[in-house]
Amino acid sequence: MKGLIQFLNEAADPEKSITNEKEFREFAKKKFEKVFGDDLDEERMKSVIDGLIDDNSDSVKNGEWGKLIGMLNKSFG
Repeated sequence: MKGLIQFLNEAADPEKSITNEKEFREFAKKKFEKVFGDDLDEERMKSVIDGLIDDNSDSVKNGEWGKLIGMLNKSFG
């Protein structure tokens, strides 16, 4: 069970609450939708997300989602 402080920290910064690939994919999709809006290319988005996960398999295995989030955020400039 999460403590109140942890819950509030995650609510303030949703990136800290990502603990698995599914949550990362959902976060990344929301980020793409926010950045590109109506110009979003779903296939390209999926390709980028898949590439991040595939190219960083050690980080994925170690649960280092913050590292992948950083790479994703950096890719947007």
